[in-house]
Amino acid sequence: MPAEIPKTPIRFIAHFIKPYQGYMLLFLLCMIVSGLHGVIHSYLTKIIIDSVDKTNGSNVFQAALWPAIFFIIGYEIHNLSWRGANFVNLRIQAPIKESIIKHTFTMVHKQAYQFFHDTFAGSIASNIHILVESIEMALHHHLMHVVRGTILLVASLISMYFVNPLFFITLLAWMVGFVSISFFVSKKVKQFSDAYARSQSEVSGRIVDSITNAQNVRIFSAARYERSYLEKFLSIMKNRFQVKERFLLIFYLMQGISISVLIAAMLYILIHLKSKGLVTTGDFALILTLTIYVTDHSWWLTEQINHLHSYYGKCQQCLVSLYKPLDIQDRENAEPLMVTKGQIVFDKVKFHYKGAQGLFEDKSVTIEPGQKVGLVGYSGGGKTTFANLIMRLYDIKQGRILIDGKDIKEVTQDSLNKAIGLIPQDPSLFHRTLKENIRYGRLDASEEDVVNAARKAHADEFINKLPLGYDALVGDRGVKLSGGQRQRVAIARAFLKNAPILILDEATSQLDSVTENMIQQSLWELMQDKTTIVIAHRLSTLLHMDRILVFEKGKIVEDGTHQELLASNGLYKALWDAQVGGFIVDNAEETQELEESLA
Repeated sequence: MPAEIPKTPIRFIAHFIKPYQGYMLLFLLCMIVSGLHGVIHSYLTKIIIDSVDKTNGSNVFQAALWPAIFFIIGYEIHNLSWRGANFVNLRIQAPIKESIIKHTFTMVHKQAYQFFHDTFAGSIASNIHILVESIEMALHHHLMHVVRGTILLVASLISMYFVNPLFFITLLAWMVGFVSISFFVSKKVKQFSDAYARSQSEVSGRIVDSITNAQNVRIFSAARYERSYLEKFLSIMKNRFQVKERFLLIFYLMQGISISVLIAAMLYILIHLKSKGLVTTGDFALILTLTIYVTDHSWWLTEQINHLHSYYGKCQQCLVSLYKPLDIQDRENAEPLMVTKGQIVFDKVKFHYKGAQGLFEDKSVTIEPGQKVGLVGYSGGGKTTFANLIMRLYDIKQGRILIDGKDIKEVTQDSLNKAIGLIPQDPSLFHRTLKENIRYGRLDASEEDVVNAARKAHADEFINKLPLGYDALVGDRGVKLSGGQRQRVAIARAFLKNAPILILDEATSQLDSVTENMIQQSLWELMQDKTTIVIAHRLSTLLHMDRILVFEKGKIVEDGTHQELLASNGLYKALWDAQVGGFIVDNAEETQELEESLA
């Protein structure tokens, strides 16, 4: 599959149906045959009527026999054409759907970290569902009716011309006006459908967001507020749906009137020509039948075109939401990162978040291979951002970040991710078994490897007490486990990954004191021969670090060991003295107040 996929709906769909061109040609052929059936059926009816009308006595059966046989054969061909279309759908519908889901799923996972910060997870899932459903309905349902209806209309025009050009002119004039108005209406419907699709996605995102925070809703007795909050978005969605449907209601009313006018005009012309002997009884039946066919299918065709435009609008909206330009991409000549030492260098790095003031300005710092470095400072000082930039969750504006002398922009993201192990403060687990969640650290790990990693993380202690043990499901995001249990699973995952660079973001913050003491030794073993970065609010966890970097407003204001920083009597000393129960106060003003009280 090519790296670049078209982003416009028609070209996007064409890309995925290209491998099935033969089936699509068969599909079109079946719809052409089905469309012609209505006209041929009407023409055979004319022949039968004229044969019966002109023949007397025993010759009637003989005269009408062959037209009647072809009439019955035509029905069977019509039936086979529909079954042929069903066969095509059977062969290609599921594979096309599967390809679109897999590719869209892959593209979403290529998006930068910021994409998931800015977009509801529920909206992403909803957009993938709507995209697939829109293409499925447009391609396999409404398109067949549009092709069939178009063939029937064209064939009806030609048939009427050969009976009498007056019928042809009348029908053509009506069709030109009808189709022109229908296309205008379809464009408006597309606009309304775009807006409605955005509302659907927004509502889905809000619902998922609320359900994800169900515990908060219960704790704060906010069920009524959540319902009221959702009602605002539901109201917008309802209004947009009603605007679309109201517009269509008026159009369908006018459409019905125009159809009545056409039928009246055709009946008048038929009666007038019949009275002058210019048309036969069979012609009368043919024209009247075709007129009813045309009006019914014009109504139906317009509805299908409106549906197509509606699904086109939904598809376009989903593509815009899901296929955003990738903020972070591998360069064409990107090479795999081979970490042999683990040196990390920030070389005159400049970075700021979108819409925010500069956080890092001309930052330069070197972390030597195998060093254990602690990061401390006020919330928002830049500690987590520093770690995120090493993982290339964001791209810097200027400067370079080097690992073993290699600019991380010059290496593949996959190899960079494999070189770094992360234990986050609030680990998120998959709604899968404990075994699968731990094995995520190394997907080819054996059962024994998984169990050993869990033992090192002291996770096997609670896992073995579960009825299903390692096969127990953890729930959505690991909700069935406590915070400490989730953290131990994350630590086990890091043991299994055994990456040369390790980042601990408050890795033991949710553990009780007894468990933390047990696991500290295991973590220390994990850190051996690795370059380790430890973000901590509990400064006691950093006592044995080779080095501590103190952050304030994006700057490293102090750099040294625990003892050196205490001796320097700077910000770190103030934080140490101000620490209560193992946590750092949130801002400089609080620290200053505590310093004054201690003085």
